[in-house]
Amino acid sequence: MILRSLELKHFGKFTERSFDFRRGFNLVVGANESGKSTMMESIPAALFGLRDKERYKPWGRQGSCEAALALENGGCTVRIERELLSDRVQLVERDDLYQVLYQFDGKAAPQGRSSERAEYLDQLNRLLAVADEDIFRSSLFFGQGDLELADRNGLTTRLKALLSGYVEVDYDQVLASLSDDYFNITRKNPWGKDKTRPRQLDELSDRIEVLQQRWFAAEQGLKELSSLREQIAALSETMEKDRENLASGERYLDWVRKQWQLEEKEGSLRKDYGRIHRESGKVEELEKRRADLEKDLAKTGLPREMPEELPPLLLEGESIRKEMVTLQAEASALQQEVAKHANPAWKRPVLISVAAVLVAVAAGLFGGAFKLPLFVLAGAATVTFWGLHLWRCFKLGGQRKDLQEKLQVVERQRDEARERRIDLSNRLEVRGLSTSPVELVRMQKNLERHRQLLGQIKEVESALQVLDNSEHLSEEKELLTRELAVLGERMEQEKPLRQEELMSAEELPRAEEQLLQLRETIRQNEQQLLDLTRREAALQGELSNLQQIEEEGEQLKEREAALLQQRDALAVAYQLLSESVDEFRRTYLERFAAEIGRYLGLLTAGRYQKVRLADDFSLSLPGRGRDWRPVESYSRGTNDAVYFAVRLALTRQLANGIPLPLLLDDPLVNLDRQRLAEALKVLERLSSEHQIILFSHDERLLKRAARDRWNVVTLDDQGGNVATAAQEGKDDGKQLSFL
Repeated sequence: MILRSLELKHFGKFTERSFDFRRGFNLVVGANESGKSTMMESIPAALFGLRDKERYKPWGRQGSCEAALALENGGCTVRIERELLSDRVQLVERDDLYQVLYQFDGKAAPQGRSSERAEYLDQLNRLLAVADEDIFRSSLFFGQGDLELADRNGLTTRLKALLSGYVEVDYDQVLASLSDDYFNITRKNPWGKDKTRPRQLDELSDRIEVLQQRWFAAEQGLKELSSLREQIAALSETMEKDRENLASGERYLDWVRKQWQLEEKEGSLRKDYGRIHRESGKVEELEKRRADLEKDLAKTGLPREMPEELPPLLLEGESIRKEMVTLQAEASALQQEVAKHANPAWKRPVLISVAAVLVAVAAGLFGGAFKLPLFVLAGAATVTFWGLHLWRCFKLGGQRKDLQEKLQVVERQRDEARERRIDLSNRLEVRGLSTSPVELVRMQKNLERHRQLLGQIKEVESALQVLDNSEHLSEEKELLTRELAVLGERMEQEKPLRQEELMSAEELPRAEEQLLQLRETIRQNEQQLLDLTRREAALQGELSNLQQIEEEGEQLKEREAALLQQRDALAVAYQLLSESVDEFRRTYLERFAAEIGRYLGLLTAGRYQKVRLADDFSLSLPGRGRDWRPVESYSRGTNDAVYFAVRLALTRQLANGIPLPLLLDDPLVNLDRQRLAEALKVLERLSSEHQIILFSHDERLLKRAARDRWNVVTLDDQGGNVATAAQEGKDDGKQLSFL
């Protein structure tokens, strides 16, 4: 599992930055206060959230604070995004084809207890093998000057549980459960002081002793039973006869009351039938009247529910119709006048002109001395006739123009009236009414008739609302008819053969009093019988107690034997498991100490290769001779080397086969030059399995990064990555670049 990229938005001093990492050794270089520690803290913040949100709020602004991680493992990628102020988390796992394998979206606050947080931590444990922030910081997270394992929030206990396998099986809890089960059976303690409160075996012994005392007391007092049974038999016989007499009397009185009730019910039903019959007739009459009025209303051609604007529309339609008739008459008259004032025909003037020309020609040919006068006369006649003809045409043209202007005004008014009629027709069509002029005239004439009919219909409907509807009345009438028929049949069947057999109303109170006295006698006998029966049951119980006591005693002895066997089995199981747990606890710390010694030998060039680890995780190194000295008595550099080895061993133990990234924030500042070189060699060897991300302000490491082809991330103003490694994708043994 490697960290592919880190994206920060308004986190501490970072406004919006992203950083890319590669497989193998990654060096993050920056001066003091450049944000190395902030950048490193953003990784556990994205995974687990922030307890101190104020510390990393955006500097000098309000808004969101976000961090996102992109992780890669084999063919799968995991992206985790967290809004750090609200603890809203998105986790998406994809395969190599970018198909979503798992997706989580919810809240996972660092101190929350929700089911969403539990689900999120389960997924972290599956993907990273770490779901506890303290354990993450104690294994994969190497803070600046913070290599020691401080016991924060019971961290030591949780680490011991993880190292010893107690996470999967809590053996202390199993031992406690076995102990509880054992002392639930007996108070005797084979490993110490006995318990004070009695347990199951003690209570069984006390119960057996009580049963023995009861068995001796149950053999007395059985002689009364025979006499008591004779009294019970005689009393039962008397009570049987009294009950028969009581039942017979009650049946007769019930029959009498039923006859009276049937007669009363028949009268009530007949009364209701008459009322329903009258009401039904009235309803039928009103409904017929309403149907006739509805037919008359439909004939008016108007809707039942008259819109308020319909009468004005009909009046407007009638007005438009009359206006169009008037305008049509005016237009016809004007058209006739225009036709009368047409221009005179040109045929006559032309013929007269031709005749004058012919006369002039004839005069020129045959006139002799009269030639000139004839010419003058023909010309004067032609000019005079044409002058009169033109004057008449001009006069008729002026009159015709006036008539045409009037005709245009009338036609324009007629067009306007036609448009109003079309608009009126559209409004009527919207309301579902006929637009025929004949229908409009008919509806206009029927307006008053419609109002009258509608008023009469409302009066009829008001009267019907007071009454039940005809369907309900018919149902009631039919129901009453059936009830009367059934009632008549019952009365006929139960009618007495002789009229005197039916008790009168005056005799009923005395008969009821006799029945009450008989009931009281039966009640007293029942109480006496109950007392005798209780006594009999007590005597019989004393007889049966002997057998019950014997049976219960056998059961208790069997139970006692089973509890003894269970007690012995629990004692053996507790003893064996306790010894096994003690032996395991003595060895798992030794194995972990050996792993620490292996890493410490690499870091100290073989000077220290053994470590002693106490149960409280305190560490000791071999001193002179055979003495072991606490690690605190050594130099700061040796302490850092020891705790650095502890963290490396712890990371190896907790990884569960998942090569997780190691985050180091200048953890080696206290090592001397030789140990620092050895530590870097160890880290380089680890980088073949784990991704190493080393944060440092020491720019001298850049030379080694260039030599050993580390991936370098610089925290300069531009925030870009400076990769000293070769291009990605080359599988060189010494190349530690991100694949």
